[in-house]
Amino acid sequence: MFRRTLLFAILGIALLAVTAPFSSRLAGAGRFRDLATPLPFGPAGFTPSQIAAAYDFAPLYQRGIDGTGQKVALIEIDSFDRADLTLFDATYGLPAPHIKQYFIGTKHFRPAKNAETAMDIQWFHALAPGARIQIYYLNNHQSDRASWRSMATALRQAVAHGAGAISISLGTCPPGPEADVAQSALSAVEQAGVSVFVSSGDDGDHPGSISDCGAKLGVAYPGGDPSVVSVGGTSLQLNQNNSIASEIAWGKSGGGRASSLLRSVWEAAPLMPRDRYRWAPDVAFLADPDTGARFLFDGAWMQAGGTSLGAPAWAAAWALIRQDARNAGKTLIAAPPLLYRIGNSPAAATAFHDITSGSNGAYQAHVGWDPVTGWGTPDVAALDQAVQSAPTTR
Repeated sequence: MFRRTLLFAILGIALLAVTAPFSSRLAGAGRFRDLATPLPFGPAGFTPSQIAAAYDFAPLYQRGIDGTGQKVALIEIDSFDRADLTLFDATYGLPAPHIKQYFIGTKHFRPAKNAETAMDIQWFHALAPGARIQIYYLNNHQSDRASWRSMATALRQAVAHGAGAISISLGTCPPGPEADVAQSALSAVEQAGVSVFVSSGDDGDHPGSISDCGAKLGVAYPGGDPSVVSVGGTSLQLNQNNSIASEIAWGKSGGGRASSLLRSVWEAAPLMPRDRYRWAPDVAFLADPDTGARFLFDGAWMQAGGTSLGAPAWAAAWALIRQDARNAGKTLIAAPPLLYRIGNSPAAATAFHDITSGSNGAYQAHVGWDPVTGWGTPDVAALDQAVQSAPTTR
């Protein structure tokens, strides 16, 4: 049912280690199989300090804002190797993380270790090193209906356990009524003030491969859900001082119209199509594996991308923003309405890096919100200032 949204690249060569997203595709009801294998090589890809500089996390770190006091949930279908995380943290001078793990769906299952979860945890921890991590493992050997119930249970438990943000780097073709329980849970999570960040997908203007999802344009789910922040992707080049030299839309960034889902009242932008449907993504982050991020899997350094990276990275940014708000005695509403409030204000010019070139097939990036990169990638320090200045009520 769910596809992982993770892509690998070989050093700086314009070749992918796989020819399709690192994914799990349905092989019988509720069952998944991996279609790609990562290739190991020496350290390459952007480091945490480079990304922290490029997207302006660093000024918050300098003020002591690192996610301390915040809890963030990662919903996964694979596990990770503690040894990889320990070496990654030692390499980049990160503190030991505080992690709690929960198993959802059935009483007895053991998720296999895989690169997706390794990257999610390493990069979330790198960007919000003070935050506590909750991992919710979904059993990937269930019926579709049971799998969606498990997703809903994980979402509800994350809120009950105090998470202020949730990251989901999974996706599937637009589902049928069996996913209503998950859509209801996502709406309840947003109403509770908890922000859910979801990868928009790695199939451009389609929700998945044509063989899996058909030829109709659309957006993967739950990245197209109206209650989440859908995170698209970019291709990033940095200057020697780690400032952004150029950033364009990544050609595989998931985006477009989720035609079976109605948009929320806050989802509005000057150039958004004037219909009643949900359009995605809302924002973006580095995704092109050829300009990807460095992480460890099975003891080997990897370079990877995909919109998979953006969900935990945005969740990390939001953990910092929530900490800053808490320090000031404020309680934030969930991110979706706040981001659109900022996007439609003068603060958008500094809070987002507006991506104005590149295409995902049917759609083109342009000035302002667009269905390839949303409002753009974050300038976290400026976004934090905009959030702290914005009304925190609906």
